Amino acid sequence: MTTMHIAGTLLTASAEDRVLTYRLLPFGEPGRTNIGKVTAGPGSLTIPEDVTSLVANLEHDGTRPAAKFLSVQEDEQGLTASVRVLTTTAGNDLLTEATEGVRKGISVEIDNPVVRAGRLVAGLLSGAGFVTKPAFLNATLMAAEAPDTGDIDADETSDADTITVDGVTYRRVADPTPTDTAADPADAPAQGTQDAEQTPADTKGTTVTDTLTASAAQAPAGLHATTTKAPAKGATDVFRMLASEYASGGERRMLAALADIVPGDILGLEQPQFVGELWSGRAYQRKIVPLFNHANLTSFEVKGWRWVTKPAVAPYAGNKTAVPTNEVSTAPVSIDVERIAGAHDIDRKFKDFGDAQFFAAYYKAMTESYAQVSDAQVLADVLAAATATTAGTVPTGVSPAMAGIVDGALAVLANANALPSFAVVAPDLYRDILLTRNDDALSLLNASLGLEDGTVASFRVVPNGGLPAGTTLVGSRDALTVHELGEVPIRVEAENIANGGVDAGVFGYYAVNVHDAGALALVDTAPGA
Repeated sequence: MTTMHIAGTLLTASAEDRVLTYRLLPFGEPGRTNIGKVTAGPGSLTIPEDVTSLVANLEHDGTRPAAKFLSVQEDEQGLTASVRVLTTTAGNDLLTEATEGVRKGISVEIDNPVVRAGRLVAGLLSGAGFVTKPAFLNATLMAAEAPDTGDIDADETSDADTITVDGVTYRRVADPTPTDTAADPADAPAQGTQDAEQTPADTKGTTVTDTLTASAAQAPAGLHATTTKAPAKGATDVFRMLASEYASGGERRMLAALADIVPGDILGLEQPQFVGELWSGRAYQRKIVPLFNHANLTSFEVKGWRWVTKPAVAPYAGNKTAVPTNEVSTAPVSIDVERIAGAHDIDRKFKDFGDAQFFAAYYKAMTESYAQVSDAQVLADVLAAATATTAGTVPTGVSPAMAGIVDGALAVLANANALPSFAVVAPDLYRDILLTRNDDALSLLNASLGLEDGTVASFRVVPNGGLPAGTTLVGSRDALTVHELGEVPIRVEAENIANGGVDAGVFGYYAVNVHDAGALALVDTAPGA
């Protein structure tokens, strides 16, 4: 992946709202990268439609997330971004450092940048990293096909402008005094070049104008002929050739004649390949929580109110007669927050030796476990609140499972006047649905219920082993709201000095706010009836 890092500066910080606002990318201001000076302008960067999916980390370390994007706006001066700092240890430290002015820089991360003559003309905003110095950082630019970077001043060369092939280092520098003595550069060698056999041994480290400069006396075979003079390849040509080889997987390698080394030559000392964590199946994705409305949890107790008797209208005769009215009543609602957590005491050697891969795998597993447990807990709360519904008679030739979905949907329409949006079915009923020969079953459901948008694409049928056999849960998305605290789960680490360990764990808080139990129908269908 081609990635460029360009830094911005902090504009405002609100510790109360945990919101930081940055000048993410200044326009018209040249900055240094490892490919020379780069200047951005209006429209040069593609911004994702949903910027809230972008994550900002610490020092471009993807394993240390600290904030999520809230908004990105473009004006004449550049891009301005607001981020919400996570309620984690890293996030709290970042908020303190930002408000105290210690860490006031942000470095934008741009995927697949295209640079022409020193100007950024295209790229995709992919995230950001919080940095201590608000200046352009050395970009990491790994070319799949090296983009045109324009001219680079002689004093701006860096490690990205050097190549080492077979122990020989080449460095690209600009021509301070370009000439046009050759009618065609491809027909004549550049000034200062000579055959490898004629290069004296004391020319190590010398630079050749707009060509490759060898740090050893003899250039490797394969870059140019060793017995006859040939046009010297410029650095741009060689870099482009290397990028092409990288993009094609290295099928055509630039190698001189090398001696073979066979397994018998190394006395069985081959090093095993370390592949890290072995694949253990597809990560669990929550299926129940996304069926309902979702909101942030801001307190350990959720309070509100609901209608007991709603205000209503009635026919009115007019002619200055009394306007119809009705008695209205409400009731308070209080919902306790429920917790999910898990932690382990880990040998501190993984921390001391910087084994980021282990901790990444650990938190990935814990996050997946949180997804499974939270889904099961929310489903249990929903089933407890759902209204029991009696299944009707199943006509001959109709799938009992489909009949149960229709009965539940009709109950939701009758009890809550809500539009059914999903059905969660037990595995045995889901099998019945998959094996039904009636291709028009869901079309019949759509016609019977009058689902909006004219299609059943908005109606989801989800199998789940948490339901008792032969049962179907039909409901509306608006039946309840799931409240969760922050970016779940929250990661926590603490030193356990006495036992030489690191305590690591995750915490989550959620509350299920049922708005209308009538919009949740639990149908008991005898499979095969």
